[in-house]
Parts: sequence; structure tokens; C-alpha cells
Amino acid sequence: MASLSFTRDEVILALDVLFSSGNKRVNADSPEMIELSRLLNRLPIHLKQQYGDSFRTNCGIAQQLNSFMRSKEKGCKVQNVGAMFYEVASEFDGRESELHQIAEAIRRNEEAYSSLFGSTPEGGRFPEEVLLEHLHRLIETRDGGKLPVKERCDVCGINLIQYYRPCGQILVNHLIVSPTEMDFEKKYRADDFITVCPTCHDVLHRFRPWVDKHNCEDILV
Repeated sequence: MASLSFTRDEVILALDVLFSSGNKRVNADSPEMIELSRLLNRLPIHLKQQYGDSFRTNCGIAQQLNSFMRSKEKGCKVQNVGAMFYEVASEFDGRESELHQIAEAIRRNEEAYSSLFGSTPEGGRFPEEVLLEHLHRLIETRDGGKLPVKERCDVCGINLIQYYRPCGQILVNHLIVSPTEMDFEKKYRADDFITVCPTCHDVLHRFRPWVDKHNCEDILV
């Protein structure tokens, strides 16, 4: 079975372990690497039927991280290191604390992920990637779906009734809590949501730094 490429979620978690070690070579038998391997095997990022006996072993992950470190020291990329490692490392260069917050949010909410996925994970809107995006959408549906929506989008001010024939509720409630602060065990209230149109909702999911009800208009030109 061909090896599965590391996803952005997996790379964030792996680089967080590397950065936490002071950017030193990692030991495959360290408690941190063993727990990382177990975590990547538990997370529903890849379909279980894609797993092989060597899927995300502590030795395999350590080899990937150490090869990445050697390539950085030499100042060149190597073929046996996934491109995603270079992309994420470059993106968070000098912002390792932000990457750590994302990794901690992923770990903290692990128990929720089993209810997030069908046969194929969805995603692609959140810079924090699939797991926290799914958690965000789950909380929006669970808690925000029970709340009434306003007549106008809180961001752009559009009233869809003025432009479209009646076709059901289009405005939705958007969770304004930062992805790194989300907690699946918490029940969110009306103050944690704003009402948005589909376009603003999509942009809010993509826009960083994260905005809340006080500066949500920052997404507009």
C-alpha cells in the first residue's frame, strides 16, 4: 500500500512537537513521539481502510521530522519529506506560538471528531484545516441552529428578502469564537454568534486574523 501524504492537520501536530523540542532532532522512542503516533492513528483524517501496518508509526514520523530538520540545515528541500512540511513551516516561521495554539485546540477537542466525518472528510475553508473546521461547523449547527436569526446580515447589512423570492431561511448564525478557543464540551449562547449571509459566512471562515462581532466588518473592502 502506498504511503499516505501528511495532511495539514497532521503536519501542524508534528511540527508542534518538533518546535516544542527546540527544533532539535527528535527521538522516536520519546513519550512525545509515541503519543503523537497514537494521536494520528486515532484521528479520523484518513479512511481506516487506507491504513497499513506502518501508518504513522513513531519511527516513521521521527524519520520525517529529522529529514526535514536536516534539509533545513542544508538549505534545500529533499524528496522524501512531504511538501506540506515546508509550506506550514514557512507559513508559521516566527509564529510558532500560533501553531501551538492550533495544535492544542486539535488535541483538546479530540473526543468530538468521531461525530464529524462521513466516508470522506470535508474541508478546505479554514487555514487551521479540516478538524477544527468540522468542529466549528458542528458547534454552529448544534448551538447556533437553535437560535433565531436576524433579518439582515450583521456584516454587510443585506436583507435577502429584498433581492430573492421566498425560498426558506438563507441567513445563518456564525460562531465568532476563535478556532483555537473552541471547546466541544461547552454550550455556546446567542452572544457567541452573529447572523450572516452565505457569502460573508464563507469569507469569515477564510479570513485571518479571526474577527468577532466587534470587527467583523474588517472583511469588507
